[in-house]
Amino acid sequence: MNQRIALRAGGLAVLALGALAGLTLYFSTETVAPCLASGTPKWRAPTDSGVHRFEVVVPDRALCFFDMDHDHELVGFLKLAGIEGITAIAPRAGGLLSLRYANGRGAVVDLATGHVRYGVSPPPPPSDDVVVRDAHAGVEYATRRGELGFRVLSLSTQRVLHRVRFEGFTWNPRFGPNPPDHGLSLAPDRPELWVIDAPNSVVHIFDVGGATPRPLADIRLTKPLSGDESPCASRRCGRIGRLQHSADGRFVYVGDAGDVIDTKKREEIANLEALHQSRLLVEVDWVDGRPEFPGR
Repeated sequence: MNQRIALRAGGLAVLALGALAGLTLYFSTETVAPCLASGTPKWRAPTDSGVHRFEVVVPDRALCFFDMDHDHELVGFLKLAGIEGITAIAPRAGGLLSLRYANGRGAVVDLATGHVRYGVSPPPPPSDDVVVRDAHAGVEYATRRGELGFRVLSLSTQRVLHRVRFEGFTWNPRFGPNPPDHGLSLAPDRPELWVIDAPNSVVHIFDVGGATPRPLADIRLTKPLSGDESPCASRRCGRIGRLQHSADGRFVYVGDAGDVIDTKKREEIANLEALHQSRLLVEVDWVDGRPEFPGR
């Protein structure tokens, strides 16, 4: 009798553990909203005349559309069936967005219809180095692993013209993130270079209209660039950041922190949770019912 009771108890324990594991898996995969916000409608592309501007953020397994002209409201999502571990995106003509996922597989998403085409060539893998070119000035700005700050190089000779550090800010390479400055963005409407400083959770702004970059301002992020993105199924989940100006220069988006910065006020005006959990983002504008990637 005791043995029978023990066997029944053991069986119940196994069943309980199995149920707990199943519930854990269910809640971890099914109840997490695609854009990390409940109540978000599925994406419906604009079909009317006029111009609509959206910032598209790509956390794992979804595309999230934020309306840039209406306080960055989350207006829709596209769930990416069978796609996880996204490490790179690339815009293509016709409102298509190319994805790299699952350690080298490729897919293309039609942002107008939501249709996903699988088995295509993926975009290049992400790089730790960030390079921004200014053809008008004949220079490029570059950051790299193991070095806090950025370099200015001649486009014609690739000779280093300047090495720029952040006065008053330090970094111990033993305590990441590395690369420390995985974000550069040139303002489209003024001679400004914005640089991310992940170890100090700061964005530095430089005037690059003269012979040498001149510091203008430092903006502290509302969330630190530390820890891992979640959810994330790739090996590149550590928050290292990314910067992107809107095409009209009004906003700067800070990947892995979530901040949206007003460039004139130089202050944070919103924090997008999907952007806090991703550094993959791109602007797409709908002009008279047709999508385009401005400035690309």
